[in-house]
Amino acid sequence: MSEPIDILALYLHLATASEKRYRPHVRDRLLVIAASIAARCRLTRIAEHCKSKILDHNPHHLIGRWESVEGALEDSDFLHLLRSVQRQYPQEKAERLLETLGVERGLERDAYYTDEEFAASLLGVSLAELDNLYGPWSGNQ
Repeated sequence: MSEPIDILALYLHLATASEKRYRPHVRDRLLVIAASIAARCRLTRIAEHCKSKILDHNPHHLIGRWESVEGALEDSDFLHLLRSVQRQYPQEKAERLLETLGVERGLERDAYYTDEEFAASLLGVSLAELDNLYGPWSGNQ
């Protein structure tokens, strides 16, 4: 599993599972990683939705200092936070955690037209909702 969308899906699955288990701080850490992956994949609306979910739970979270996740990725304070969270949840550990949840991933990405649609479904949001929240898709993927 080395495709960026697969890695993003991994962290989004874990974030959703953490939310269902009422572990909002764990969910927020996983969403920080997911937001950074989404931003690097140019899935801007997905990155911003991850950020929004974090700030809904914790309005004073460090990620709120920047207008965008892309902007945060250019700042050493945020990168320090990101590296810290990535040390807590490296990809290999995240993969093992997902296995213990019994999530069968298979070819789930193939059921969607775009990476953004796939990621949005994992966040429980539709593309129409993303349009309403962040404006129409700008073709950045």
